[in-house]
Amino acid sequence: MILVVFILVVMASVAMVANQNQQRNSEQLISTLIGTRAEMAARSGAQIEISRFYQTPTEDSCHTSNTKTISFEGEGLAQCKAEIHCNSIGVLDNGINVYQLISKGSCSVGDWVLQRVVEVGIRDDK
Repeated sequence: MILVVFILVVMASVAMVANQNQQRNSEQLISTLIGTRAEMAARSGAQIEISRFYQTPTEDSCHTSNTKTISFEGEGLAQCKAEIHCNSIGVLDNGINVYQLISKGSCSVGDWVLQRVVEVGIRDDK
């Protein structure tokens, strides 16, 4: 009888530890996936602003000094957004302006909200 109780207690303990490990692994996987999506949102926001910088110099965040927010739709970056702002770093000796573009991507799924930041240096070749 005592042996049966002992075996049940040991098995219950092993089951609890296995369950906790499984839960921890699941949380790590969710964090990794949402973090990757947040990084892709930050990179996409930076790429969009770089494109605006060189194609339409009156609408990008570097020339207007405004923070831009891009909300993504579709399967890949649903529930994600990027906030982009730009700082003037200075002027090179040859008169070219240099900027620091900062894109903060964030994704939310349920109670999880993860953010990633991408910084890019760009120069005005005009």
